[in-house]
Amino acid sequence: SLIIIKGAKDVPVPEILPKRAVMWVKPTVLPRSVASYPIGMKPILPEFLVDSTELNAVKSRLASYEHMQLPWMEEYLLAMGEGENRLHRKQWEFAVIAQALDRHGKLATGKTGLGFAVGLEPLATYFAKRGARVTVSDMPMQQGNQGDWAHTAQHSDNIDKAWRAGVMPLKEFRARANFRAIDMNNIPSDLMQGQYDFVWSCGSLEHVGRAQKSLEFIINSLRCLKPGGVAAHTTEFLLNDKVTHEDTYLNFFTEREIRDWVAVIESMGHTVLPLEFAAGTIVDVEALAEHRLSNHIQVGDTLYNRRLVHTSISLIIIKGARDVPMPDVLPVRARQ
Repeated sequence: SLIIIKGAKDVPVPEILPKRAVMWVKPTVLPRSVASYPIGMKPILPEFLVDSTELNAVKSRLASYEHMQLPWMEEYLLAMGEGENRLHRKQWEFAVIAQALDRHGKLATGKTGLGFAVGLEPLATYFAKRGARVTVSDMPMQQGNQGDWAHTAQHSDNIDKAWRAGVMPLKEFRARANFRAIDMNNIPSDLMQGQYDFVWSCGSLEHVGRAQKSLEFIINSLRCLKPGGVAAHTTEFLLNDKVTHEDTYLNFFTEREIRDWVAVIESMGHTVLPLEFAAGTIVDVEALAEHRLSNHIQVGDTLYNRRLVHTSISLIIIKGARDVPMPDVLPVRARQ
């Protein structure tokens, strides 16, 4: 509804309307009726159409079909041995992490990086190929849910498992990389001495615990960086609800929580690259498959009788001049 109070006089309509008022918006395909949504489901809409002029900028942002179709996405994916662009959000995570580090000059000879819960992803091999020396880590084999990761071929416990064939020779990779078993909730103190140029984690921090635990991991990862170093993390973002889904093993975070994290991180003197919450084109939520190998930007999961529609988000952070203590009191929303 538009409720308008007539002014004192009539004036001509402006000849040029604001650009946003005349731009064509691609329709979002939604189910035929709200009644067709599963239990707990709410209709989802893009926040706004993705701004195509900003797609090449390095930002903290949501995965989107529009972003996945940029030429540089395919270039990074081919270079790291991922093959063709399958419009898959995990590929998006690989590429945006690589882009952020590349644009900040961190993928070069003489640079050092630390990866958390690397598993079998291609990033460590690609970073070594570019000249960086990397410390590759994953959860200790005797801990937590590592059995699940190992069973699904996602866990590594030595440097050879983190090597991606076809990207660079194994012998050269071994010369530029080393492996350590690291619990992300208990990063060894010798690694938090500000010695790395970059750190990264790819779809891992949602597994360290609830919202506060995830934030604590991000802040501790920054302690591993030199001033001006770059942290590139990706995690789960909930599109269709304002209530966070949390459990001890898998968490989906909301815009409100991400903004709370950013407020805490920036209060400590670090810089989070601008947040972009445009979801872009969203497929029919009734057609969302839980896990598939292509066309997999938004995902539907039914957990605890709630239908969750989620995607990936990247957080790109520049380390400040020094480490400061984490605030004693985090925003209430980040602890609920």
